[in-house]
Amino acid sequence: MHEIERKFLVEKLPDLSDKDSVSYERYFLKIEADFEERIQRKGDKYEKEKKFKTSDLSRKTEKQEISKRDFDVLINSASKSIIRESYKISDNPEVTIKIYHGDYEGLTRAEVEFSSEDEAKNFQSYDWMGKEITNTQLGKDSKLIQLNQKEFKDLLDSLKQ
Repeated sequence: MHEIERKFLVEKLPDLSDKDSVSYERYFLKIEADFEERIQRKGDKYEKEKKFKTSDLSRKTEKQEISKRDFDVLINSASKSIIRESYKISDNPEVTIKIYHGDYEGLTRAEVEFSSEDEAKNFQSYDWMGKEITNTQLGKDSKLIQLNQKEFKDLLDSLKQ
């Protein structure tokens, strides 16, 4: 699977009352410059996922469903966690809103997935979206977990201005 996406802060949350949410609990096993390996609980499903950077907007993704038992074993060798709720807003393009909890409370991010890099480059953000954060530490969970609380709050505050 190939993933092409752009990410934005959410300035004004759209109405989510008719949207279903999916809870994510994500743990990182390995983080390198162009590679990450992680496990996650997505609702009642458990996955192991590898992501390989192919460009600034694109990553190759390999996902494998794992058992709860495997998840529970792997979690012991994982680093910090990301806890968030995800709401799917539309299909074409696919837009999801991620609302973060715990250490990253206050971050609400919109993720837009595209079928091509040209489509991604030509996308005009919606009026409820704020600044683009695709290539910032707030745009990628593997970079987000490397921030301490002060760095996170300072970066979030500076991007919201």
